[in-house]
Amino acid sequence: MSRKPPASDFRQGMIARRLQGVKMILLVMSGKGGVGKSVVSAALAAILAESELRVGLLDADIYGPSSALLLGARGRPIEGEYGLTPPIVGGVRIMSVDLYVSGKPVPLTGVGARDLIKEILALTDWGSLDYLVVDMPPATADITLLFTSLRKEGLAALVVTTPDRLSLAVTRRVMELLRSGKTSIAGVIGNMHHRRQVAGTDDNGPRRLSAEFHAAFLGNLPYDTGLLSAAGSGKIGEVLGTRFAEALRRAIKGAL
Repeated sequence: MSRKPPASDFRQGMIARRLQGVKMILLVMSGKGGVGKSVVSAALAAILAESELRVGLLDADIYGPSSALLLGARGRPIEGEYGLTPPIVGGVRIMSVDLYVSGKPVPLTGVGARDLIKEILALTDWGSLDYLVVDMPPATADITLLFTSLRKEGLAALVVTTPDRLSLAVTRRVMELLRSGKTSIAGVIGNMHHRRQVAGTDDNGPRRLSAEFHAAFLGNLPYDTGLLSAAGSGKIGEVLGTRFAEALRRAIKGAL
């Protein structure tokens, strides 16, 4: 007896409708954790909102969500007739699993994490957005494949790497995945914040990596001793006042 084909995932249609009002989905990606991807995501969303753009931030890094902490978001999304309405901080609509679990671990398999993100995408009422910034989990797991298959138009990746050889090597794999899936790469950013703590760095590595994939090199963000305390303050305004944020403003100017 032949098996019936699996039923289509009804959430796919819901997700497509939820994202209809989003002009650009920007995936902030890295090859490994600890390269500053989350603080780049949060600062980027807040910087875009400074220009009176309509901006959302989705924390898709299920195992280490930090966007809500970085933005200082409080309280759960509001459940309404049209879905979940994200809280707004500094002009940014923020959705994160941490708004529900408040720092507790989320023990899920890769498939479970992907399905949780699908639920969030299907239920969140983003409204009309110019940018939806997505803080992606590191590497090339299920959630990455989910987002890169969402749509072809209005989807791009911003790749973050530190200049150490390990980060550059695993970031190359991410960029290979993006290239094979024909996902546009908005640019590559080198985050130098941990440079003094890592041996075997190559400051020109991020530039060469971007050239290898014919992607725009948006610059190296400086080592900033004030960033760590600013990021841990729970006040995005303090992050936006750092040299790091000022360099990020220059890096994305004209690129996004």
